[in-house]
Formats: sequence, C-alpha cells, structure tokens
Amino acid sequence: MPLSYKTRLFVAVTLSVFLCGCAATTPYLKLDPSLDKEIRTFGGAQYVPLARLCETYDIDYAFDGYINTATIQKRSNKIILRAGSRAFLLNGAARQMDAPVMLTGGAVFVPVSFARANLGPFAGTRPTEFAPMPDAPKRFTIKTIVLDPGHGGRDVGAIGRRLRIREKNIALTLARKIKGFLETAGIRVIMTRDSDVYVSLPKRAHIANRSGADLFVSIHLNASRSKLMRGFECYYLSNATDDNARALEALEDSSLKIDKDAAAERSRRLDRTLWDMTLTENRAESAELAGYICDSVENSFTIGNRGVRSARFYVLKHTHMPSVLAEGGYISNQYEEARLKEPDFLDRIAEAIAGGILRYKKEYERTEGRTR
Repeated sequence: MPLSYKTRLFVAVTLSVFLCGCAATTPYLKLDPSLDKEIRTFGGAQYVPLARLCETYDIDYAFDGYINTATIQKRSNKIILRAGSRAFLLNGAARQMDAPVMLTGGAVFVPVSFARANLGPFAGTRPTEFAPMPDAPKRFTIKTIVLDPGHGGRDVGAIGRRLRIREKNIALTLARKIKGFLETAGIRVIMTRDSDVYVSLPKRAHIANRSGADLFVSIHLNASRSKLMRGFECYYLSNATDDNARALEALEDSSLKIDKDAAAERSRRLDRTLWDMTLTENRAESAELAGYICDSVENSFTIGNRGVRSARFYVLKHTHMPSVLAEGGYISNQYEEARLKEPDFLDRIAEAIAGGILRYKKEYERTEGRTR
C-alpha cells in the first residue's frame, strides 16, 4: 500500500532531524592501545593517568597543586576538573562524570568513561569543537569593576607611627580617586563602601559576586615591623610566598575575628568545587592584572615598586572574578606616611593604579582574553 504524501513528508522530516542529531553528537574517543597498560582500577572503575592521556593526544595539560585542579586545552576546547570531584567545567559549562577524579602518587587519574565520552574533540585530527553552551557565553570585555577600600568603621586598619594616620581613611580617599579616573574612561565602578562604615569581609565578597563585575580591586596600605620597609605592592591569590606576605595576610584578614557574618559564611553550603575550578582561570588573569598595575606604578615614578606578590587574602579567595589587592605604600614608614597625607601624591598613585587597570583592559579585549 503506497504511503500518502503527508506520511512520506513526516518520515522525511523525522529522518533528517535524527541524522542532524547524530551529526551533532560528540565524537567518541577510542583509547590508543599504548594506554592499555596505564589503566588502573579504583573503586571498581577504570582510570587512566591524565598526563599520559594528554601526552598521547597532544593536549595541553596543567595542574594547580594549590587547589588540586587540572586544566586541559586544545584549540578552543577547555576542560577544568578537580581531584576528588565528579564535577567538571567543559568550555565554562558544568557537567558530571560517573566517578570522581583521583589523585594518587602525585598523578591525576580520570575515569576511562570520562575520557571516551568527552575527549573526542580534543584528540581528533580534524578541528571538531563542542558547541558553546547558551548559558555560559564567553566575554572578552571589561565594563564593570568593583573597588574595595579596605577596613572602615570600627576596623581602622594600620595606624601610622608618627602622624597616626589611619589606613581606613587613606584607602577610601585613594579608592574614590581611582573611581574618578576609571569612570572618566567609561568604566562602571561599584564601591564596597563609600563612607567610614564597617563592611565585613564576607559582605565585600558578596557585593562583588552579586554585581557581575569583571574585575575586583581591593585598596589598602601596608605596614611592617621594619621602619625601613617602603614601596608599592600588588597581590593576587596564591600561597603566601614569604614571611612578610604571611604577616600581611594575617593583618588584613584579622577583621574576620570581629565579623559576625564570618561564621555564617563558613557554614553556608556552597558549590566550592566549581568555585575552585573557576578560580584556576581567574588566578592567571589576576596575576596579569597585578603585573599591569605594578608596571604602571613603576613608570609613574611616584613611589617605589616592590612588584607582584601572592598571598591568601580572604577577599581574593572568595571573589569569582580576577581579583587583586593593592598596597599603596607603607604607613609604617615615616617618609611614606608623610607623603600619604599629600593629595597630589594620592592623585598620582590613583592615576597609576587606574592606568594599569585600563592597560590590562585594553590588552584583554584586544587579544580576546589572552594578555601576556
């Protein structure tokens, strides 16, 4: 019995949709036989060492031991995963594997099922790519920046030895001046405080994360037991690299002791795995931003530049965008304490910090997220 025209049309459309769906399916990876001897079993699941997998298929591989997070990349495809977790980010979109990533003997192991299901586009000879997820668009523009004047209210910060100037006041003045320079350049600026009020560290991070800002810059003044220590520094998140950085980290985060919000923040259930994965990308961009700011300060000849440094400040660890903490001079140094009272001196530091931010923005947008 011959099929009617409507029936034939329905079959044709259905078949074409089915074939298109098949064509869009992610290519399935057949493991290279050389990896067979590398396979190990954990908890009843088969695993393969990620480094060897990437070596075999010429995939870029990097491991961040600070947060036990691995990044693999080839062409425009990128996966970020973390030891001990089933969750991973594929081109910015959250996904799940059927067994957790393992870290043993210093080596990262991933489930064979994960490799077969997800690494086809990475290993293929033709440039097959995952379609970008609609809820995770790539952005290569910087439009909004959060400025975070340190301390405030009952938290005075460091106090100068001779003139007794307070860090909270100078930080706010400096942040307001930076805000002016950035707004003149067309940047939207959000301040975590714009008066002498106390804002807890968790609240500062919450303001930044809720704002959808592209960058976070915290403004402080430095202090040291040594009266001779002087100069500008800019920090990004990492393990503290020296005794001075560790001492400064303890000082700047000391307000957590008086934060009523801190205990609630620690007990709040957050998806810290995906947060830390995002942090891996943000840390690289944060280090680059700190470099641009320090270069700008050095070129301004306003204050000595002690360079880019790393520490584990609370506001850097708990913000979801590239973040830095600028220390605009040593309030404990007699010479710099006196200079910090001069409006012209603060103008030049603010202009240098803003100039570094704007140079980073220009390069970031020009290279679509790849700066140095």
